[in-house]
Amino acid sequence: MSDNMQLRLGITVGDAAGIGLEVLYGALHSLPLNTFDIRLYAHPDTVCEYYDRLFGKNQWSLPSSLTIVPTGDYAPIDFGKPNAIHAQAAIRSLEQTGYDAKQGLLDAIVTLPIAKKILQEQGWNYPGQTEFYADICKSGNSYMMILCTRTVRVALTTIHIPLSMVSGHINASHIDHTLHLFTRSLIEDFGIEKPRIAVLGLNPHAGEGGTIGTEEATIIEPALRQFSHRTGHHIEGCFPADGFFAHGSYGYFDGILAMYHDQGLIPLKMLATGGGVNMTAGLPIVRTSPDHGTAYGIAGQKKTDSSSMAEAVVIAADIAVHRRKYRSKGVLQS
Repeated sequence: MSDNMQLRLGITVGDAAGIGLEVLYGALHSLPLNTFDIRLYAHPDTVCEYYDRLFGKNQWSLPSSLTIVPTGDYAPIDFGKPNAIHAQAAIRSLEQTGYDAKQGLLDAIVTLPIAKKILQEQGWNYPGQTEFYADICKSGNSYMMILCTRTVRVALTTIHIPLSMVSGHINASHIDHTLHLFTRSLIEDFGIEKPRIAVLGLNPHAGEGGTIGTEEATIIEPALRQFSHRTGHHIEGCFPADGFFAHGSYGYFDGILAMYHDQGLIPLKMLATGGGVNMTAGLPIVRTSPDHGTAYGIAGQKKTDSSSMAEAVVIAADIAVHRRKYRSKGVLQS
């Protein structure tokens, strides 16, 4: 596909009892969409009823760049009250976008929020949407979650495991693998030719010379040195996490590798001020999502902030363009 063609962007319906379709509406009306071919995978009657309930019957309009791809069954809208039909529709939407992206019919996917437990009650056997797309792409463990803004990008060494298990999952081979995925994504997905990566320590004060933990000295720092020596990538660490974010050190790096979920994502979400984006690196398809959930408690009340969804659309498009340019460059060089 040439650079002047419209980007084909698939949007999943998410849980239509939540705020997903509302933040989508706000994002679509805040962005210049002349370069997009946007496809919402949902049942048309569900979408119409959602917006009729939210804005008043026929008091809304969707941009001409958006097409609804009929997917799943119609589910009556009852804001804040998820049900099995909505869950099944969300599953069908995920499945169809994944299939279309693998067939080359989409350049990127943006997923609206789901409540994972409700989908799992319908037989959906995945911890989250990230793992679903990794499975259908047969990516094994060659993927990772990155939470980002347009300038700050945080990757995680461990993700959805109890805090008590984090230390046991940190080893040299896992750190090496994570850094490989992260540097590759920064180059191919974000267009950063020579990325600078900061790595946070596991313990308070990054172990403080071994007095508050030894993982930094015995595992993490040797792994960083070996990776940097072997690949030539610019890796620095371990940094104490609190001072690193408090004093603005993150501004000197293209990527930040945290040791566990909250260590990296709490400061990132605070820095993003509502505009953070979750992207899945390492997959053959581009996938992003807003960094919030279904927010059932405010669904239908017009209290949402669409900035994260708008950023998810923009960053998905940017990644698709960067990948296309990177691959074109590789073909030309071969």
